[in-house]
Amino acid sequence: MSYKRGNILLIKFPFTTLVKSKKRPVLVVKSANEYNDFVCFQITSAPNQSNLYAIDAANLIDGDLKLRSFVKYDKCFTLNTDLVDKKLATLSDVAMEEVKKLFCNGI
Repeated sequence: MSYKRGNILLIKFPFTTLVKSKKRPVLVVKSANEYNDFVCFQITSAPNQSNLYAIDAANLIDGDLKLRSFVKYDKCFTLNTDLVDKKLATLSDVAMEEVKKLFCNGI
């Protein structure tokens, strides 16, 4: 399956040791390429962190998130589609532009 910019996916997120993983949501910020790699931001439910963008139902085109969630826009990752468990939702284009501006302003 091809995942696109704005998709919120549940993935088997590898720990830094690469020995274990835990299922976590991520926001796709660059669609999967010909090698099935995509760039994403981590999503968290912990509101006490820095550099967060709140996601609410009005930001979603489809699907939903069970917990109040935040895009952690200061940490990006390149992952492979083999790690995807399922698609959870899709973030609106307007919200994606807001996340993009926050990320670019932090560079």
